[in-house]
Formats: sequence, structure tokens, C-alpha cells
Amino acid sequence: MDSVKSQIGKAISIGAPAYNAGDIDECARVYKETALNISELLPKGLKKGLDDCIQTEFSNSNEEAWAFRKQFDGIMDYEIPFTPNESEASKYTLEPFTDRMIPSMPVVVNDNVMGGISKGGWDAESKTFTGNTSLANNGGFSSIRWRMNNIQNWSYAKGIYLKVKHSNPEEHTFRLILKDTTCEQVRLSNFKNVFCNPEDNQDDTILLPFESFNQMEQMGRPFENSPPFNRGAVTELGLMAIKPTVVGGFELKILDWGLYV
Repeated sequence: MDSVKSQIGKAISIGAPAYNAGDIDECARVYKETALNISELLPKGLKKGLDDCIQTEFSNSNEEAWAFRKQFDGIMDYEIPFTPNESEASKYTLEPFTDRMIPSMPVVVNDNVMGGISKGGWDAESKTFTGNTSLANNGGFSSIRWRMNNIQNWSYAKGIYLKVKHSNPEEHTFRLILKDTTCEQVRLSNFKNVFCNPEDNQDDTILLPFESFNQMEQMGRPFENSPPFNRGAVTELGLMAIKPTVVGGFELKILDWGLYV
């Protein structure tokens, strides 16, 4: 992905000035050439979107340039997910979440807050997060958030573990969301990390270390000079399905989760 993002960055550094100077044909040409070069380096989900764009017959260069730029922006936002690592998990003690640690029912927060139309919900009995993400109105995410009844001190733990089964394991990735007391002072801020189970193996454990939650975000963008996540002052836990890897229907079943120590 480092090579892919480097090539995209170079393409934009050439294409955007060309576009602004009125040479839209050159911008579209550079973007398509770059798309052809990086397609085989992408994960399956991102590759499909870019390949569809490559094969599209656009009515003009302006439409073509913006279509590739939209694909590039999505690829630049892509983060390599945490995946199951059973040999590493065997080194730790797993402590499942209880109702005292997190409430039984979460709050749904979708892109509707920004005009989107995505949908999502939680079935407590089956512990399943389902929904549909839509790109309409610049949307593209659905999330559920467990607000803690009391501030949680998880400073004794290394991180959070997950055992999951989900839709389209080769393409879909999801985000784990955390908030601490510092986030409560900064509007629409949180910490996130990406995970998935590409083999869809229900017995394997995903480990997300607290130390990897080292960059606070505000509305999905890095919040400069923020402190790392404070595991001793946890206020919220959440799950998110978001573009570009989840577009359309999705399902994420939590088979087991909690802290690992």
C-alpha cells in the first residue's frame, strides 16, 4: 500500500495542477495511467472499484478525471486491518466483556447526521451488527456506540480482542472505535483501528493493542498534537462499517470480545 499511495500522490501532484490550468485531458490521462499501474497491487475490494472505473466509457475528460480522483481518495484513506493471530493470542488471558463493563444496547450513529441515508442496527441476542452503507449525499458509514455508564479503567489490559464472523470476508473491513475523557472535550472525536477476518475462521482471535490507538480523529481526520488513547479513562466503545471497503449490505457477528491481559 505504501507504493500505491506514493504513486497516487505523484499522480495528483501532476494531474491537479494540469486540471486547474485547464488541461483536463492531461489530468484524466495521468489518473488513468496510474490506475492501470496500481490495480494489481490493491486488495480485492479496492481493486474492483478501480477496475470498474478503468472500464467505464466516460462522456468527457472532466467526468473521467473526477471519477478516478474519487477512487484515489478512497484508496488513500485505506488502512491495513488487524487480522487474526492465534499464536500471539495464546500468550494472553482473555477477559470477556460483561454488562457491568459495557451496556447491553448501543446507540446507532449513522451518516444521517451529515445528510446520508446509511442504515445500521444491533441485535443483542445474536450480537450482530447489520446494515447498509450508501454513498448517496456524500455518506458511507454506519456505526453503533456503547456509552459507558461509568468511566472504565482498563489500564491493566494490553488491548481488546475479537472473534468475529462477517459478510464478504475478502472485501469487508470494520473499525473499532474508542473514546476516553479527552475525546469528551473535543467535539466529534475518537480513536479508531481497522480489523477483519479474511479467512472467516470463527475460532481465531484478533488482537487490537491499546498502544495502536495513538491518533485521535475528529470527524475522521487526524487531530494534531492530541495525546494517545487513555486506557484508564474509557467512556465509549463502538463498531463501524464504512466506505470504501463496505458499500451496500453488511453483517458483523461478534462471537466473543473483551480485554486481553
